[in-house]
Amino acid sequence: MKINLPKKVEFIINKIYENGYEAFIVGGCVRDYILGLEPNDYDITTSATPNEILEIFKDYKTIEIGIKHGTVSVMIDNELYEITTYRLESEYEGNRRPKSVEFTSNIYHDLKRRDFTINAMAYNDKVGLIDKFDGVNDVKRKVIKTVGNPDERFNEDGLRIVRAIRFSAKLGFEIEEDTLKSIYKNANIIKNISIERITDEFNKIILSKNSKKIITLYETKILKYIGMKLDLDEDEKYIFEKELDILSECDKNLEERLVMLEYLIINRSEKELRYEEGKGIINLLRYSKKTTDNCNKLIENMFLDENNIDKIKIKERLRKIGYSNLIKVLKLKRIYYNYILKDDNCKLKEKIKY
Repeated sequence: MKINLPKKVEFIINKIYENGYEAFIVGGCVRDYILGLEPNDYDITTSATPNEILEIFKDYKTIEIGIKHGTVSVMIDNELYEITTYRLESEYEGNRRPKSVEFTSNIYHDLKRRDFTINAMAYNDKVGLIDKFDGVNDVKRKVIKTVGNPDERFNEDGLRIVRAIRFSAKLGFEIEEDTLKSIYKNANIIKNISIERITDEFNKIILSKNSKKIITLYETKILKYIGMKLDLDEDEKYIFEKELDILSECDKNLEERLVMLEYLIINRSEKELRYEEGKGIINLLRYSKKTTDNCNKLIENMFLDENNIDKIKIKERLRKIGYSNLIKVLKLKRIYYNYILKDDNCKLKEKIKY
């Protein structure tokens, strides 16, 4: 297998080799090449220690912010590249981080600590592809599978539970059976993870092409463990899952997709008052006050009755939420009704609260 590396990445790897150490691109950039995608960035891993990297690149601007965890950033022609030493990690604390980090000269040990097989591959032109955990086949099979025992991986870092769903949504892959069973089993670990980290992963899910994978967050009780009191029977869950397709009809805009999701959730639960006010996804996750307030304002207006609206009420709405937000509300309502009224969704209409 041959990967055409960018010249600057190739330069960094060759320079490290010239000084007697190994270096590879690793993780998502290797996965993306196998998928035929252009990587957004390149993570480089090496047998050289941070201090040795500083010495190798002493003639270049370097940033040492991540040096405690083995990462040195090197500036090459105004582009920043992260170079991280192979690591061994000790026992984890609080399902979040290792107690200590040790450096190693063995890349296998570094790859072994990573989350999923599709992210545990390394490459350079000298050695070729290193794939100790069958990541290439998992890419071809389109599955998300942990490196080693899934219970161990998720107990090390509980955020990996949400990351598995995020990669499933981003890539359109299915989560491998044992990995999915472990997510169900260990979902309560998410309570130990900061809401900021969860929000970041959630945003990537809702903005992905497969944002309907949000249903997995409900099915595995992850939403419950972050505080959402939403209880759907099987029929309601089926309809809710179908409706989540609407998210991909929205623009790739965080506020608009959050508002549409909240609207769908309330529609599925309001009838029997099982949706607790203030416990929606927008208020439970960590957004800026501006984003939270604006989304809540839009949600409130999504439920106003258009059938009894007149010029006076339109002016009242404009005064409360402004012209641009009113346009957003009307656009989202149009997306919602157009989707529901599609021929293949007509069977949902009678069960949906308008």
